[in-house]
Amino acid sequence: QPTDRVARFLSQDETLGQKVKWVQGNNPKKAEPGKKAQERAAERAQREADRLEAEAAA
Repeated sequence: QPTDRVARFLSQDETLGQKVKWVQGNNPKKAEPGKKAQERAAERAQREADRLEAEAAA
C-alpha cells in the first residue's frame, strides 16, 4: 500500500493505467491541536477569565 503522496503520483501516471487508484482521505482530527496545546489554551483562557473577574471586582 503506497503512501498518499506516492499513490496520488502513481494515479496520474498514464502508463500504469488505472492500476493505482487514489482517494483522498478525510481525517478532521488531524487539524486539531495536540493534547498539551489544548491544555495550555484552557489554562490561558482560565487566567484571562480570572483577570477580568479581578478587574471587575476592583
